[in-house]
Amino acid sequence: MNSHEKLRPERTLFYDVDTQRDFMLAGGALYVAGSEKILPALRHLTELAQRRGIRRICSTDRHFPGDRELARNGGPWPDHCMDGTPGQRKVEETAPRRPYPLPAHKVAVETLEAALKHPGELVIEKQDVDVMAGNANAHELFARLSAQYDAIVIYGVYTDVCVDYAVNAVLQHGRVPYVVIDAIHEIDPARAAAACERWRRRGVRTVTRAQLEALLDD
Repeated sequence: MNSHEKLRPERTLFYDVDTQRDFMLAGGALYVAGSEKILPALRHLTELAQRRGIRRICSTDRHFPGDRELARNGGPWPDHCMDGTPGQRKVEETAPRRPYPLPAHKVAVETLEAALKHPGELVIEKQDVDVMAGNANAHELFARLSAQYDAIVIYGVYTDVCVDYAVNAVLQHGRVPYVVIDAIHEIDPARAAAACERWRRRGVRTVTRAQLEALLDD
C-alpha cells in the first residue's frame, strides 16, 4: 500500500500499546513526565475507531510477583501494573467497552479463535516489554491478524520500548504498520529518535492523527 491509497475501516486495525495508569498518570509506578500530554490524542483515536467501526486491540502489562522483568527478581523494572492494582488499569481515554482478555499463558485453540472473532476489544496481556516474549499466544495471534487486516495502526507508550517492540512484532508478521506520531511518548528522546530511524529504514509510515483520518475512506 502506498502513501496515497485510502484505508478501508473494515480492513484497518488500531493497536493501542500499554496505555495504562502506571505509565501515563502522575504518581504511577513507571510514570514518565509528559505522558499525559497525549491523552487527548488517545481519546481522539478511540472515538475515531468507534465512529468508523475500526477494530481496536491493545496490549497491557499484567504483572505478578514472580515475573522476571521485575527488580525484585533481578529484572530492570520496579513493580508496575501489578495484577489487580489501580495502576494496571487502562486510562479512561482508551478504556475498552467490551474487552476480551488474552492471558499471557498459552491458551487452547478454541480460546484463541474466540478472541479473534470477538467483536469488541482484544486485550493482549503480557509479562515482558516485548509482546512476543510476554504472551505465549502472540506469534499465532499476529500472524492471523496480519492476514486479516491490510493496515495496522500503532500508538501508545513508550516509543523507545514497548511501542518499538510492537512495531517489530507487526513487521515480523508481514505487515508494515503506521505509527501515529502525535499519539506516542518516549522515555528517552535519543533512543526514541533511533527507534524512529529504524522504522523509517524498514518502511514504517509515521502519520499524525489528522493525516490518518484523511487516509480513511469516506
